Amino acid sequence: MSLQEIEFTSANGRDTIQAWVYEPIGQPKAIVQLVHGLGEHSRRYLHLISTLVDTGFIVVAGDHAGHGRTAMQQGTWGDAGEDAAKVVVADEVTLQAKARAALPPLPYVVFGHSWGSMIARGMAVDPQAQLSGLILCGIAAQMRGIETTINRPELARLASGAGAAEAAPQDLVGQLFDGFLGRFGDNPGPTAWVALDADVVADHARDPFNNFGAPLSARFLQGFVDLYDHVNSDDWYKQLPADLPVLILAGDQDPVTNYGEGAYHVANRLTDSGHADVRTRVFPGVRHEVHNEPTTRAETERETVEFIQRVTQRQDSPAP
Repeated sequence: MSLQEIEFTSANGRDTIQAWVYEPIGQPKAIVQLVHGLGEHSRRYLHLISTLVDTGFIVVAGDHAGHGRTAMQQGTWGDAGEDAAKVVVADEVTLQAKARAALPPLPYVVFGHSWGSMIARGMAVDPQAQLSGLILCGIAAQMRGIETTINRPELARLASGAGAAEAAPQDLVGQLFDGFLGRFGDNPGPTAWVALDADVVADHARDPFNNFGAPLSARFLQGFVDLYDHVNSDDWYKQLPADLPVLILAGDQDPVTNYGEGAYHVANRLTDSGHADVRTRVFPGVRHEVHNEPTTRAETERETVEFIQRVTQRQDSPAP
C-alpha cells in the first residue's frame, strides 16, 4: 500500500481539508471514496480501508470541516461554516475531482456511513459525481429526533442569529439524539448506541480525533437537519440516477436507522421510484457501526467488496 496526502481549501473558505489516498500494489480496479460520520474521522475505517486496498481498490478518504485532523489543524470543532449542508457535500465533490485528476480513469464508488451516508447521498445527485455505485452504511433515515422531536423554529432562530457559530444549547443537541439509548438497559453510556461490543464503544470514546462530545454550533446543527431533510425528500429520489446501484447496510439495534426500519424504508422508496439495483442487508443484534462490530465486520466487508466488484466489472468502459 502507498499513501498520498491531499489538502485543499474547504467550501467554507476557512478550513484546509485533510485527506488521504491509499493505493494498492499492482493495477487498481476501482476508486472508493469513504465518507465518515458525525464526531469521528476517516482513519477509524483503517480495517475496511485495508480490506479494500488488498482487494485492489484505491481508497480516498478525508476528514470533514470541524472534524478529525482538519479540526485539529484549524482549531475549530463541530462547525463547518455557513450553510454546512452545502459545504460538506461540496468538499466531498472537490475531493473526488482532485482524486480523479491525480489517479487513473477508473469506476468510482462512494461509501458513506451515518452522517456520511447523508453526505454521500447529497454527492450522488451532484452532476459532477458520475458514480458507478453508492454504499450507505448505518444509514440515517427515520430518525425520531429530526422527524418529530427537535424544536425546528428555535433551531432556525439560533442558526440565523448573531450567535450562529456558537455552541447550540445542549437540550437542542440532545433532541437530535432522542431515543438513542432507549433500548440499551439501565444507565447506558452516552455512546452505547455506537456498538454492541464494549471495546468498540470504549475505543470510540478515547480517540482524540473523534472528539464526539465537542459542542456543535447552531448553524452546524441546522445544516445537519437541512441535509437530512434533503436526502430523505421525494426530490432526492427523483434526482438520483435510476441506473445507479445502491447497497444499504445497517444493524437492527441502530437508532440512527430506526432499528433497521429506516434501511428498508429507503430501499423501498428507491425501488418505488424506479431504481432497480438495490440491495439491503440489516444485521440482527448489532448497533450502529456494523463495519466495526466484531460479529459483523467481516460480513460487512464482504458485502462491500462484492458490491464494488459487481458494479465496476459490469462497465465496459471507465466512468468519465
